[in-house]
Amino acid sequence: MNTRHHRLDAASIKSIIAPCDFYLREQALDGFKAKSKGWVEGGLCPFHNDTNAGSFRINLENGAYTCFSCGAKGGDIISFIMAKYEISFVDALKQLTNEWGVR
Repeated sequence: MNTRHHRLDAASIKSIIAPCDFYLREQALDGFKAKSKGWVEGGLCPFHNDTNAGSFRINLENGAYTCFSCGAKGGDIISFIMAKYEISFVDALKQLTNEWGVR
């Protein structure tokens, strides 16, 4: 029997998965424009039926995000997964661990 031991440790997951890599994989960053202090903007918000390109901003250094149209905001890639898939913190850690091969 093959059992995989996953570390459900938020700090470990965030240290392994770079926000830039995460957002490039999670949603298309084409069309985003770089702003100061690591923020990029110009994308469509994944949390509502967004037609206003530019309402969604992402900080590629720390993973924070915000939407000026619907008000969605979060501080890291874990809160993004929680909000996008409407799952718990533990389930978000499990999903990131499985999808990114964190051990």
